[in-house]
Amino acid sequence: MTVRLIGFILGFWLTVGLATSVREVSLEEMLTRSDLVFEGEVIAVEVQEVPNLRPYTRILFRVLDVIKGSWREPTIALDFLGGEVGSKRFEVAEMDYPELGEHGIYFVESLRRRLVHPLYGWSQGRFITRPDKTGQLRIHSASGQPVVGIQWATQKRPKRLSRGVAQGVAIRSEALAEEALALEEFKRRLRRHLQEQR
Repeated sequence: MTVRLIGFILGFWLTVGLATSVREVSLEEMLTRSDLVFEGEVIAVEVQEVPNLRPYTRILFRVLDVIKGSWREPTIALDFLGGEVGSKRFEVAEMDYPELGEHGIYFVESLRRRLVHPLYGWSQGRFITRPDKTGQLRIHSASGQPVVGIQWATQKRPKRLSRGVAQGVAIRSEALAEEALALEEFKRRLRRHLQEQR
């Protein structure tokens, strides 16, 4: 009995989890309320442990283009709660970390506050690029589904939990990569909408 109890306590401390619920947001809300929207590439991933705090995963991006906000540094580090340090692991449900070498468009909710997830709407604020057969980069959701269109004047829906893609972002799982929006076209539409809102 004592051995089982010690094993349970050790297991609890070595692997701890956090349950989460993320609400669905719209693309317009993300673009309007994010402090920074940028095109970037992940160049480093490191799990850090702060005394008296849970571990977090620091992801370093090379900033290639700023679409919204002001950022003059060549890199930016974003902290995501959770990670594994030695034998300790802290998991956050629905947390999906950008991977080394990943390239995409990222909507950063706040540059002043440390949040559980720094991207607006969690995975909704992360768009990854993939090349088509000609090498042109095209936009996909965080889960890899081709983004085939975007719509700004979205109809208000009752509040519901996120399915990983923001309202107003059209995806089609059976679409070919060539049907996804080109990276430059996606950025152009974001910039044009920002100008129209001024």
